[in-house]
Amino acid sequence: MALVPKRALLERIYPLIQVKRFRGKINVTKPKPPHFVKASYLALTKPWFINPNKDKKPMELCRGFDEKLFKDDNDNPFQRIIAQELYRWISTSRLVVFYHHNPMNAEEEFKAFAMFKKQNMHFKKYGKKTLQMAVEGTPYETILDFYCSQNMTVFSPEPEIVKMLNITKKFRQLVLLAGILDGKFVSKDDLIKYSAIPNLQTAQVGLVQTLNSAASRLVGQLSSPQSSLVSNLEERAKQLQPDNKR
Repeated sequence: MALVPKRALLERIYPLIQVKRFRGKINVTKPKPPHFVKASYLALTKPWFINPNKDKKPMELCRGFDEKLFKDDNDNPFQRIIAQELYRWISTSRLVVFYHHNPMNAEEEFKAFAMFKKQNMHFKKYGKKTLQMAVEGTPYETILDFYCSQNMTVFSPEPEIVKMLNITKKFRQLVLLAGILDGKFVSKDDLIKYSAIPNLQTAQVGLVQTLNSAASRLVGQLSSPQSSLVSNLEERAKQLQPDNKR
């Protein structure tokens, strides 16, 4: 059987269809109100029952959720130990600084921890519940107002405010909120003002230099008339010598 060439058969021609709307685009922002009958059916079929999952947390929607495991009144002995340690850090540190902690990768967080550690400062993170167990009913209860989201705390045995601010400038993710200096709450502006004041050793050296300069100036002023009188008498004695008369 001879093959019939393809060109000898008639080919089908498919029409090109292009859908177009009449009168432009669809109005999505301000749709046309439905017909009265359609609006009546929509209002009639609108659900009115209350969703049983309303105001539930995502973990409460999971299968096998046990409410007893997430109650706040559960006593955690390990958390109480951490709370006692946190209160000891606050009460024994001369400088305690509170930061708001923006998203920060592990490498930068470790770098900040190492830089604070080199200056004998401790860079730590605690949860609000642990902090509440530590400071509730104590003079430091005001700290709870700062712990609204992710927070970091720095404890320093010495009030090294200048070193703390220099490290803080290197990390934009750490936003300085306030601090405790020698048992007193201070704001961020107060910490910046205190950083401009020299430390005790520098102030003592300056005071000693001022006292020494005042004492030496007083001694010089008191001995000046005597020195000038002695020099004048020596000059007069030289003038009265026989050699000078000739």
